[in-house]
Amino acid sequence: MQVRIQPVVFGGVDWQSREKLGMELRPTPLERAQRRLPELREAVEGEGGEWLELCEVNSPDHVGRLVEASRHADLVVALASELLVVKTAARALASVAVPVALIGEESYPGPFFADVYGALKADGVDAYLALDAADLASLVRVLRTQRRLAGTRALLIGDGYPSHSQVANPGSPRIVEEALGVEIVQRSIRDLRELWEATDEDRAQEQARAWLEGASEVAEEARRDIVQCAKLYLAMDTMLQEAAANALTVDCRSWDLMSCQEFGTFCSPCMGLTHFRWRGIPAACEADLCALLAMCLLTYVSDLPAFLGNIGRVYRERGSVQIGGHAACTVDMEGTGGELAGYRLTDYGGRGGVASYCAIEAGRPVTIGRFDKSLRRLSVAIGETVATERGFEVALGDVEDFMHRCLVGDHYIVVYGHHLEVISRVAERLGIEVLTPRSAPAQ
Repeated sequence: MQVRIQPVVFGGVDWQSREKLGMELRPTPLERAQRRLPELREAVEGEGGEWLELCEVNSPDHVGRLVEASRHADLVVALASELLVVKTAARALASVAVPVALIGEESYPGPFFADVYGALKADGVDAYLALDAADLASLVRVLRTQRRLAGTRALLIGDGYPSHSQVANPGSPRIVEEALGVEIVQRSIRDLRELWEATDEDRAQEQARAWLEGASEVAEEARRDIVQCAKLYLAMDTMLQEAAANALTVDCRSWDLMSCQEFGTFCSPCMGLTHFRWRGIPAACEADLCALLAMCLLTYVSDLPAFLGNIGRVYRERGSVQIGGHAACTVDMEGTGGELAGYRLTDYGGRGGVASYCAIEAGRPVTIGRFDKSLRRLSVAIGETVATERGFEVALGDVEDFMHRCLVGDHYIVVYGHHLEVISRVAERLGIEVLTPRSAPAQ
């Protein structure tokens, strides 16, 4: 999803008056902006920034020029100005309907923009003072993440709010839409059963073969049930397409109860959820909307696949908490493999079905997070992985503060890299409080 950027330069009165006296002021604001643009374009290229044509505002009569140019933009970036047009700059930037950023010379905001920025912030304008090209690129990532959240349509397969096994969840879809702008589409477990039963057996056989070929290890129980679990994945995929959704969560505990009672085995959705994540589609179990929404956020910020795990043992002596290896892991947390491979397949907790697990490398920086049920608080921590047999520990620093003050539920989402700063800025723009341990590892 692109962030369209409208660049603008403010010049005119100061340097034009000097020219009338025969004085040269070079470079002009326009020349300075044109010189700066290539560096800024390169900096935001990887963040999905799309630059529109440079707009020049040289007098109060030109304010409407910027307003018109910015109608199809998501961000206005002011590149240069002169002293005697600061009132024009402030008026023009306050008139646009999108966020504005001001960026001066490299690591030098300049007195003109400091003055304009102070006026805009005091008047409640959505303004940002970028310190350098990297800072501007970070803002573009924040805005892109916010736009991707607002463009998320999440499918909840299950009945009732909250789900049967995740009580720390919103009580209605309205809460989700009001807090994050995410639309929730709900379908029942019985609808999923009908699609599962109607799914083509040959397609399921083909999908099962692909899963088996990519596995490094396969338990006999998983091999026995893999075709039925592939049918379930294909049924969920059909439901996802029918709903025109780009994220999903399924109440697998309700499905577990129904399938065990009516079919004598658990045709688990676990490997199907793994496959969705491999495709870049956030997918969470147990109809856990808080986990799903955190997965969307961390995936959008990091551009990496996310791991979902349970809060496990707490090791106070070494400042770490275990993130239990969940049965619907991601395939490659690096996000660079492009191949459905490297996992091991077993059944789910002795019930049957197919569950997938993958190894997590030790010593990697990670970010973990989860929304609380109101979606007005976001628990986020950065740390480093400590590998264990299933899942891993995350060394968080002040783990007691995390557990006592920051814990907001069971499932936590994990991505590689430290992303606390960008996540915090996204949360601030959405009016969400960030809960993070007071003593955390340095980023």
